[in-house]
This record gives sequence, structure tokens and C-alpha cells, in this order.
Amino acid sequence: MTGTWNMVFDDEFNATSLSTSVWNNHDGWTNQNNVTDHASNITEAGGDLTLTLASSTSGATIGTNQNVLAVGDFAEARVYFAGSGTSIYNWPAWWASGPSWPAAGENDIAEGLGSLTVNYHSPAGADNTGTVTGTWANAFHTYGIYRGSNYCDVYYDGLLVRHYTTADNGVAQELLFTMGASNTLQYGAAGAMKVDYVRVWAPA
Repeated sequence: MTGTWNMVFDDEFNATSLSTSVWNNHDGWTNQNNVTDHASNITEAGGDLTLTLASSTSGATIGTNQNVLAVGDFAEARVYFAGSGTSIYNWPAWWASGPSWPAAGENDIAEGLGSLTVNYHSPAGADNTGTVTGTWANAFHTYGIYRGSNYCDVYYDGLLVRHYTTADNGVAQELLFTMGASNTLQYGAAGAMKVDYVRVWAPA
């Protein structure tokens, strides 16, 4: 991204436990595929946040306590997805979603649906853009999104991989990381998603 930017949100996950003043751990919430989020599946150590799938019904989600991704902002996370080759294990996701879903939109920046995909939801429906070409498993990569006034640009490792129009109300979105159950299931460390950092910049 060109121009001058100010960082407005930053979590480097350098503590020994998740900061609940910044993140909601969704403990006890039930998501799709009958997976219930549990705080016990979330750890923070060694500079990484780790979300694991304990069983086919026990996963994890964290979301920012505030809606931090406004129109005009750029968000980026450095994430490790478990998998094999182009296959991504479980159902991990790095995404952003606004209040009163789907009114404020949902941007699935990196969603493991067998392969790694980019998807969007709004009052106009679902825009599933499909697999992003490349091998994204078993290594850290950066995944970013620029939220324009009527479009979004998604970047993997600094390269533009998706551009799509948006049809939401433009209200700021929270940032989320989810570990669910689908596709090839790998429990515990073998199927974990790790997050090195998440940052948001606003134009100066």
C-alpha cells in the first residue's frame, strides 16, 4: 500500500495468555458444524497465538472486543495453517465481520475449505471466490485486506490475490480467528493454526 499510514491496532501475542481486554475468547459459543468454542483450545506462548481443534465438536474462536477495521483501513496477520501441500486441515479462518450480520459484511480473508480460499458475505448474498493458487500449509505467510468504500483487495505475502466489490453498510468490523471442524481433521498440535501478529493501519 502506498501513502502514509498510522498503525491503529497491534497484537504481537508476546504474552503468556490471551488478553481478554482486547479479545473475546467466545468460550461456550457454538459455530457451524456443531463445533463449540472453548478457551482451553487457545494458548499464547513463544510469540504466537495458537488455536487447536480438540475434537470434532471442540474448537476455538477469538474476536476483537471492538470493531477495529473501518473502511479505508488495511489489516494484516501473519498466520500458520496446518495441512499438506495445497490441502488445509480442519476449518481455520482469519476473517472480519461487522455487527448485525450480514448488514456490515463478512470478509473471509483466508478460510480453509479444503484449500485456502477468499470469500465475502453481505446482504446481497455470498461471493465465494474460491481457491487461492499456491501452497499455504505448514509455513507462516502474511494475509492482508484493504477495505475500500465499495470493494476489498486481499493480499497474500504482499501480492494482490483477490479484488471484489462489496455491498455492506460500511460499519467497522471486528477481526476474528476461528478453528473449526471440516475437511481433513487433525486434532491438537498437528492441526493447529498459529498467529504471529495482527495489525491494522489507517490512512494518516
